[in-house]
Amino acid sequence: MPTKLFHRDFTLVVIGQLISLFGNTILRFALSLYVLDVTASATVFGTVTALAVIPTILLSPLGGLLADRVNRRNIMVVLDFLTALLVWGFAGLLAPGNAVAATALLLTALSIIQACYTPAVQSSIPLLQREENFTRANAVVNQVTMLAGLVGPVLGGLLYGVLGARPLLNISAACFFASALLELFIRIPHTPRDREAGLLASVRADLSDSARFLTREQPVVLRTILSVAAFSLFAVPVVTVGMPYLLRTRLGMDSALYGLAEGLMALAGVGGALLCALRGERLRAGAGPLLLSALAVAPMGAAFLLPLPVLARYGVLVLSTMLLQICFTVFSIVTLSAIQRRTPPALLGKVTACILSLTMCAQPAGQFLFGLLLDRVDVPLLLAGAAVLSALLAGLARGTLARLGEG
Repeated sequence: MPTKLFHRDFTLVVIGQLISLFGNTILRFALSLYVLDVTASATVFGTVTALAVIPTILLSPLGGLLADRVNRRNIMVVLDFLTALLVWGFAGLLAPGNAVAATALLLTALSIIQACYTPAVQSSIPLLQREENFTRANAVVNQVTMLAGLVGPVLGGLLYGVLGARPLLNISAACFFASALLELFIRIPHTPRDREAGLLASVRADLSDSARFLTREQPVVLRTILSVAAFSLFAVPVVTVGMPYLLRTRLGMDSALYGLAEGLMALAGVGGALLCALRGERLRAGAGPLLLSALAVAPMGAAFLLPLPVLARYGVLVLSTMLLQICFTVFSIVTLSAIQRRTPPALLGKVTACILSLTMCAQPAGQFLFGLLLDRVDVPLLLAGAAVLSALLAGLARGTLARLGEG
């Protein structure tokens, strides 16, 4: 295995992810604006977003099994080609009369694809890098995600007001197609697994191995995942549901300013990933970033409590979410790297899928509840409650995260 961080195959993975994620960012940006413009309802937006996550939660364990038994490169290529075809088909059918139903169907299909795609990508990193490069490699992949999130919304915000949703969807589909072509040239180490036991028996054996690892061999990993899932119930919806609704509907920001806000959030994520890349293995898992992110929610509520101009409220929301993004990014990279060090190669896909599934379990409930409350509860009170509950959960997870960092 090459000792340097950027070698041929890892570089191809990074470039492929940049193209694919850029398409994904444009796609979700166009869909969120379109649904909000058609319905002007946080409840509808939160419900559609929440329901679309459920397939990823339910099917990620199977995606993890697939990632450990099938060549990860082939999974990435097939799913990117499939996504391109789905988005092109959706672009041809989209109309105001079917906006909510069609968007819900597409997001559900993308959620099913993500359940298989994400474990394949995340679990390939330890197979392409030496252990001393895990944190920096994860930071690079995260930087790519944030860079796509930086450019996509800014460009999408400018184009959405001029072209509308359908051209953005076609651009997104082209990105997925280009990514799939590039991924054909990636070489990821793969050792075929024994299939003599039969499909169902193999699935049961794999699930049993994963359960034993999480409950008996490394219970601190399971406790970490559950702690993050509980935290996500209150903190993540502030960004995924609260920000789009507050900026677009409550403050009336146009698509360009909305895109700028999304881009600045992504820029903050790039900064968090850059910090991890520079500090590398000197960073250790802990609850500090979670506590700081909980405190960052408080100014958002204060902005709506005080008689501030619209642009001042816009600035407070953007700065607060940028701090949230930095904290989330540092925490996720360092925690994932710590878990990868404790996980044997044969279980990487399944454990990665378990992380994805369990941490996302709370998101549909949180998104639905937050969207419902945004239409019915005073914004300062709602955000203050989210901040307090998030801080309490981060404090409760402090001991578990400290033990994880000691490994």
